[in-house]
Amino acid sequence: MAPTAYLVDGMAYVFRSYYAMRPMAAPDGTPINAVFGLGLTLQKFLADHRPELLVCCFDAGARTFRNDLYPAYKANRGAPPPDLVPQFDLCRELVARLGIATAMQPGWEADDLIATLTDRLRKDGCEVVIVTGDKDLAQLLGPGVRIWNLAKDEWWDEAGVPARLGVRASQVADLLALTGDAVDNVPGVRGVGPKAAAALLAEFGDLDAIYAGLDRVALLPLRGARGLRDKLAAGREDALLSRRLVQLDRGAPCVCAPEDLRYRGAESGPLDAFASRWGLGRAALRVPRR
Repeated sequence: MAPTAYLVDGMAYVFRSYYAMRPMAAPDGTPINAVFGLGLTLQKFLADHRPELLVCCFDAGARTFRNDLYPAYKANRGAPPPDLVPQFDLCRELVARLGIATAMQPGWEADDLIATLTDRLRKDGCEVVIVTGDKDLAQLLGPGVRIWNLAKDEWWDEAGVPARLGVRASQVADLLALTGDAVDNVPGVRGVGPKAAAALLAEFGDLDAIYAGLDRVALLPLRGARGLRDKLAAGREDALLSRRLVQLDRGAPCVCAPEDLRYRGAESGPLDAFASRWGLGRAALRVPRR
């Protein structure tokens, strides 16, 4: 039976833990609500699932190659809350103390590392479960690859994407290239919404085919088809740029073999010392130990 590798979108759960937990502080006053919440989340996951292969992927910093392509990328987000900033390193340390492998690479987003690892692990014969609530990662779905939204206990697979997003998994990046993504400040094509984008992709298949057959757009049985053709023509550069921004890079410099991700449990001494120093208590108690 093929082993299953769990790839955790670490940044998503750090932020989720921060906003879900009330303000908390360690004995020395360091804020720890995100660390505590992440510990609770991971200890339940580890105790319930006993994963064979596991890695937690993190962003290494705010700037990536996408900012070089488009300086306004994610510019709408602003800086993280001041009391969260000192918790990023602590969250990564907690993950390591729990015995979980981590992946992080300067200049690359955690999503790119997940994409790269997904491809490599599939080539090695592993089943892959991406632990995230981010719809952008649906572009990775395919044979042997599923998404699990841990917070909602919801599962996605390739067959379920059309019902959720209106397109196939292989078209998700092109859908976002057309509609844009307000969360990441990706422009898309002005005036093109999800329904129109899905209809275009159903007709043409992908973004390149849409622009190759642009004159045919005006003849489609869609409301405002002629105006849609004009919007696409005016927004061609934005669409192509947006696709580069949303398309996950499957060639990130992240080298991990399945054996690197094998989960063997936490070493009791280092974990207990970390939990005691930062006042985490029960956030690190119920996990498999070596």
